[in-house]
Amino acid sequence: MLDSQEIIATAVAVLNHRYGGQQQLTDPEELSGTGATTVLRLRVANNPVFPHRSVVVKYSPESNDEVDDAAFLREVVAYQFTTSLSEDVRPGPVLLGYDIERRVLILSDAGNAETFADLLEQSDDEARVRLLRNLGTSLGKMHAGTAGAETSFNILLARMVRSIEGAREIQIQREAMLENRIQEGLDIVREMGVAVPADVAAVAETVQARMLHGGSRAFTPFDLSPDNIIFAERAQFLDYEWAGFRDVIADIAGVIAGFPQYISARPISEDETKVFVDAWVAEVGGVWPSVLNHDTLQARITAALVGWAFFSASLLEYTRVADDGVTESAEEEAEARSIRRDVAGTFDALARYAQSGTEPTYAVMATFAREVSERLA
Repeated sequence: MLDSQEIIATAVAVLNHRYGGQQQLTDPEELSGTGATTVLRLRVANNPVFPHRSVVVKYSPESNDEVDDAAFLREVVAYQFTTSLSEDVRPGPVLLGYDIERRVLILSDAGNAETFADLLEQSDDEARVRLLRNLGTSLGKMHAGTAGAETSFNILLARMVRSIEGAREIQIQREAMLENRIQEGLDIVREMGVAVPADVAAVAETVQARMLHGGSRAFTPFDLSPDNIIFAERAQFLDYEWAGFRDVIADIAGVIAGFPQYISARPISEDETKVFVDAWVAEVGGVWPSVLNHDTLQARITAALVGWAFFSASLLEYTRVADDGVTESAEEEAEARSIRRDVAGTFDALARYAQSGTEPTYAVMATFAREVSERLA
């Protein structure tokens, strides 16, 4: 595992090789990172061949899990792809260099903008509406601007994994894990003693296939956790470890569901949902005209919410108390309660959205979702 000085030395070597000259990176500032990841902001000494005055360096040390370790390759490829996009479409920082062997990424500095998570918690109702409108517009621009570009992403990914033994198979395994989570969640709900209506199970099966193979596909970071989104002049998305081309409706439903990958205190309201969806539709309607039809869009978002509800329910696997007499610590119990509340919140979001539909199936979905939420309360 590299220490800070070794991370900086690696970044300097990469930049020297790519841009020429002798780069100087100083004044390290540690930023928040997930898990064992180290993220540093570094000042760049004036250099005529390198226009950036600061950079962000991300180091992802190897773990004992090859599936987790494969996230680094996925992130490099995603940044290669997004860096090739025009500025008005690009969803996040620019990739300035990387070292596969030492697992270091060098990115442009997005600055000290606040995260979407902090802004949502701190803002009043009017400001939250503006934030959700901005997010809908930013997602729409990313989706519309990358629709049809999946071949380019796949070529970059194929090149990256070609020379690394087993890398292609692990990437396929990671993608399959996303699909399987929906079935895992459905099984857990049944084990809770809640009957899953046939209509709901059928929708879950359809969404499971559509998530990775649906027709309305575009680039997405997939992990739209609000602490991975920052707002400067516009929204920027920072975490690409699960990025790829997937059904865009999953992104929209994920926001409406209150960000299932993130435990938050306040759900997305009905007014905020409408503003968010309208802003997104305004950007993508020319690419996917079907979203301009209210009934079609309602059906697809509701179906995607069913997927997210079961996807989030799969997290309950990690909150089960072992049957071998092992007692959870107070901290583990508190975490388990937080996860249950957050999963309940996702089912609540499904119930609220489904009950606005006019078809009888929507009522079935809403009733089912409320029952699951009540069991988890």
